[in-house]
Amino acid sequence: MFAFLHTTKVLKERFENLVRKFNADIPIQHFVNEDLLSYALDKGEVDMITFKKEVTDIQRLQPTILVCTCSTYGEAADSLQGVFRIDMPIAKYLVENYTKIALVYAATSTKEVSENILEKFAVSLNKNIQIQLVDCVASWEYFKEGNTQAYEESIAKEILKIENDVEVVFLAQASMEGAIKLLQTFSKKIYSSPEFGVEYYVKRC
Repeated sequence: MFAFLHTTKVLKERFENLVRKFNADIPIQHFVNEDLLSYALDKGEVDMITFKKEVTDIQRLQPTILVCTCSTYGEAADSLQGVFRIDMPIAKYLVENYTKIALVYAATSTKEVSENILEKFAVSLNKNIQIQLVDCVASWEYFKEGNTQAYEESIAKEILKIENDVEVVFLAQASMEGAIKLLQTFSKKIYSSPEFGVEYYVKRC
C-alpha cells in the first residue's frame, strides 16, 4: 500500500492520479490532517507531536511506503524512520543539474525548509548554487479562500518577473503546480515535486 500524508485535502485526487500513471495496481490510501499546516503557519514551527502521532497511526497499517506531501513538514519527515518527503527527489535533481535556482513559495512555513534541502544537497555534492527566492505569500490568501484560478495566476505573474535571472524554477509546494499551465511560453524549465516524487517512490515500492 502506497500511503500519503497530506495537510490539505485538495491534493488527494492529484496524487491518486499520479500513482495510477506509474502503477495501475498498487493500493493507495490518503490521510489528511489540515491542522498540521495551520499550526505551522500560526506558530512558525511544526507540530511535531501531532505529526509523529499521524505517522505512527499510518505505520500501524504497514504501508509499503509512506510519503509526506507537505514541504513544510519535510524536515519532520526526515527525522522519523519510514516516512519520506515528496520534495527530496526533485531537490536532488535540481542541485545536480542547475546552479541558479528560483525557489517559489506561497506558505511562509515552506521557505526555510525548501532552502535547507537545496543547500543540503549542494553541500553533499560540493557544489555552489544560487537560490533566488520568489515570494508569493500574498497568493496564499487565494488558496485559503479556495480561489484556485487567482492563486495560480498570481504565482505565474511573480515567476514571469525572474525569467532572465535564473536557470530553472522550483515550485516549493505541491499546491502551486497548476501555475505551470499558465507559463507555456516561459523559457526556463519549471519543476514541482508531485510527479517527480511519485515516480521516484513508486519505483521503490
